[in-house]
Amino acid sequence: MMLRAWYVLPLAVASLAACDVSHDRVGVTTGASSGGGYTTKPADTATNKYCDVIIAGGSASAIAAAISSAHEGAKTCLLEPTDWVGGQLTASGVPAIDWAWHTVGTENVAAIDKEPANVTPNFLGMMTTVGDPGRCWVSDNCFNPQDLLTKGLDVSVKNLAGTLFVYPLTVVKSAVTSNGQIQQVTAIQRTPMPGVANSGFDVLPSVDIPDWYSPSPSARYTKQVLTFSLDDGASGQNAVFVDATDWGELLAISGASYMQGVDSADGALTGNDACGMAAVFPFVERLNATATSEPANPHTVDHPTSYGLNGTSWDQVWTYRRIASTAQGVASGDLSNQNWNPGNDYQYGYLYKTKAATAAEVPDWQGGMDLGQVAAAERQAFGWHYYFKAQGPYASRITLDYGTLGTGHGLSKLPYMRDARRSIGVGNFLLQAADISGTAAQLTGTRFIDRVAIGSYDMDIRSIIGCTYPAYVTVGYSVLPYYIPLRALTNRDYGNLLVSGKTMAQTFLVNAASRLHPIEWSSGTAAGAVAAFMAKNQLTSSQVLYDYLADAQAQVAQHTPINWTINGSVYPAPGDTLAPLPSPGAPVTNPVSPPSADAGAGTDATQPEGTDAGVDAAADAETDAGADAAADDADAGPFGP
Repeated sequence: MMLRAWYVLPLAVASLAACDVSHDRVGVTTGASSGGGYTTKPADTATNKYCDVIIAGGSASAIAAAISSAHEGAKTCLLEPTDWVGGQLTASGVPAIDWAWHTVGTENVAAIDKEPANVTPNFLGMMTTVGDPGRCWVSDNCFNPQDLLTKGLDVSVKNLAGTLFVYPLTVVKSAVTSNGQIQQVTAIQRTPMPGVANSGFDVLPSVDIPDWYSPSPSARYTKQVLTFSLDDGASGQNAVFVDATDWGELLAISGASYMQGVDSADGALTGNDACGMAAVFPFVERLNATATSEPANPHTVDHPTSYGLNGTSWDQVWTYRRIASTAQGVASGDLSNQNWNPGNDYQYGYLYKTKAATAAEVPDWQGGMDLGQVAAAERQAFGWHYYFKAQGPYASRITLDYGTLGTGHGLSKLPYMRDARRSIGVGNFLLQAADISGTAAQLTGTRFIDRVAIGSYDMDIRSIIGCTYPAYVTVGYSVLPYYIPLRALTNRDYGNLLVSGKTMAQTFLVNAASRLHPIEWSSGTAAGAVAAFMAKNQLTSSQVLYDYLADAQAQVAQHTPINWTINGSVYPAPGDTLAPLPSPGAPVTNPVSPPSADAGAGTDATQPEGTDAGVDAAADAETDAGADAAADDADAGPFGP
């Protein structure tokens, strides 16, 4: 079994050439080996980088997008704010995979979600490789993030040398736009000075982030101001840009339309941008063989009464997201990944600035974060470490483990953000709760004609204390295996801007069901494949939607499933009625009142569009090269990251 090959090619090597299809439309090509297409670009200089696809990264979806784009032959530039690609998988400290755990009536969504045919092949291959060395109970896969880097993500980057170029420690700073296109992004790349440890992650983010975004050298970093474009406008064309940040930064700096926080109604274009989801700084604790001293907590504990085991035993909390162990029970040498509520979850403020404050910051962009709240989230995490270890029988032997997450302070490199600034798609599209929920008889969510990815996880909303959420948020929704349409990867303002992961064109509720690792990876993989297709053929997202949809779907299906396999049958089935695209230029009518619970997902597919565009290649191509690690049992329960 050659699992490493899964990182190099998403499907069998021979299938890529076989899927290299020329189409009747003049000049439209798909596939990594098809001739022509990509614009001839100038040679890079020290400060000017020329790329077909430019990905503002930091999330799990970002590296997924970069891999699929580069596989398609596009020169792909990934701007990574940390020194680790992977987002929540690595740098944000959530290396416990959140597969679906739930059922809807008689439908075992958990088993369907982990069916190998329904998982992006390279993601499944990596999960099979890293396994569950932590013997955790929240997931089938709890692992040291550095193992995923060395055995998977870094392998992918290395094997795509020549088409994938990763710029570590690089943040976006500004964007140049014109005529509905992003033309160029300026970024700041920092290099730690001699003596600065942990690639600069020796200092907490709340203190260090302003330095990242400053173009001026500092006592900690030298700086390089970089510009990213297709060719400085020489061809009259532009690169394709992807906002795969965890913070929706490219949306903000480009002036693109976006949603933030909780919507006034599911699908409405209004809401409360000061109230979204709680964030968290995960960390890792080590159980030493003998008593090991540790300094007292140097940070103020703002909410000492907020901590608790929530009726769970100490051993269960320890093993919940444990990432290394030699035994099923608590054992010397254990590494326990802490991400607990009520614990290090920070529920006392929203880490994003309001939209007005964000807009005011754009001329001198610094990430759009409320650093006071970021600092408070850091203190909440440190307080949980000292509280939790004192509750159990091993208090004298437990210490923060600094090496596992690669920082000098012991917390993750960046917080795990459960929501982001979210795009508003072409035609004002937002993927809504009614599109992903329904009854067991429906089997799946809305069967979109433009589907390019799939996902499945129950809505997991982590609210913020002091925020008032609309009543529709508390209604129960039965989340089915659902589809992500291409429209959810678009932005209504810029034809060459795609989004993925938490920045998708989706509502607050849908974000609560799509922010998990496998779904971020699926949407990112789709975005990268579509971005390469757009770049090769110099198309806008609307042109792909209305003129070249089947071609783009065929390319995506070489990388990730776009159909569900349920009990051996593929859905949509031949002849199924599909939810159509609106007429070009016609905006989506967004509801002014919330949908009812279990709203008929898929019942809006009332306009016959004939059979599907013929894109069922994913089901044929996804034979599993020994990746049988998907567990038969559902995950332990509704404990999202």
